[in-house]
Amino acid sequence: MELFFNKLFSNIPVSKPTNQPGQRSYSTGIRGGLQNDMFVKNAEPVFTGKRGSGSTKKGAVLKELDNITCPYSGVKMLSAKKIDKIEAELAKTPSITGRIDILEQYKPNMQKLEKNMFAIFKGYAANHPEGNLNACLRELYPDSLAELKIEQIKVLDKVDKVTKKMDAKTALEVRKITTDARHKILSDTPETIKRNPKARTADHIFKRKDLLDELRDATIHKTNPELFDEMWQAASELPKSSTSMDAFIVKYADRPPVEIATRLLRPSTTSIEHITPANPDSITTEAGENELTNFMPASRDWNTARGNNPLPEFIKQHRNIPRYSQKMTDDIIKAIYHGKMPDCDWYPYVLKEKMYNESQGLINVNIDKYKVSEADAFKNAPEKVIDAYNRLKEENKNIG
Repeated sequence: MELFFNKLFSNIPVSKPTNQPGQRSYSTGIRGGLQNDMFVKNAEPVFTGKRGSGSTKKGAVLKELDNITCPYSGVKMLSAKKIDKIEAELAKTPSITGRIDILEQYKPNMQKLEKNMFAIFKGYAANHPEGNLNACLRELYPDSLAELKIEQIKVLDKVDKVTKKMDAKTALEVRKITTDARHKILSDTPETIKRNPKARTADHIFKRKDLLDELRDATIHKTNPELFDEMWQAASELPKSSTSMDAFIVKYADRPPVEIATRLLRPSTTSIEHITPANPDSITTEAGENELTNFMPASRDWNTARGNNPLPEFIKQHRNIPRYSQKMTDDIIKAIYHGKMPDCDWYPYVLKEKMYNESQGLINVNIDKYKVSEADAFKNAPEKVIDAYNRLKEENKNIG
């Protein structure tokens, strides 16, 4: 792939960045939910929690915020409305160089993988000013598909390894599923697709989501949840377009250029995160409320990445979260000063206590920059907010 890329863009001092195997390494878990499928544009969640509706309507004010630091990734987020405006601007600009110029303004808002893809597009545009983004991906497609297949089969090997600990009947069921998946992976080649243009949507084409569904159905009724979670953790390493450049290239090679360009920003869309999960894994853990006192902004893909993981566990996997949370808090304070969160003067105080509480003291943001006194901030706050704040402060006395 490196040799191909260097040949393709030989006059440009840019090389295709390698995939980061450890990038965004997190435990999805069966209860955490699956949101994205590599070959399905708008995949529905495979698993849903048993408790809590997860409604975020009361946090709508957070979704309107722009350039707030994501507490998980550290990138500056964009509201959905802002991204839609950018998409409209991209649609009005037919040339690849014009679209690259537009995207260049928002490079700080891109996640790591998306920045790497942007570097590829930028290098391609410099050598092919009359080209387009999907033509670039189609050039890279054959090599990326081959590399993607290798990674997929490696993951299936890990799943099979777990079956050695299972009872014979269950192990056989799982092996049948992984064997069928291998057959689909190996039979899906550029040559077969060329002979059959509709092949990519045919039933015999491997889909990450379908495999995970089948594995769940084959094992979810078993009495060894630890072993099932181990198998699920292995299977969840299957590459997808948010974690693998090869998967990105394969998925978007035939998508319209405007969709591809906008895709570089959509993972950074501002979404509403439950600080305490609405559907916690443990039945003994109280579900987080669907209230602004339990919400904070987080980028869409990282919100999905955390799933229902307890915040302390997620911080162990991503050590920069406390630092990014401070930046997020500073940004929110600025947004309040600029009138972006009317009637929410109390929010920084509650956010500080809530994150400290949920993280068991690992996140302790400083709000000294906030010049609204506690008394003034809560002067017109709803009674429910005041009660939640007082309860958090009392609970936090026992943390540390």
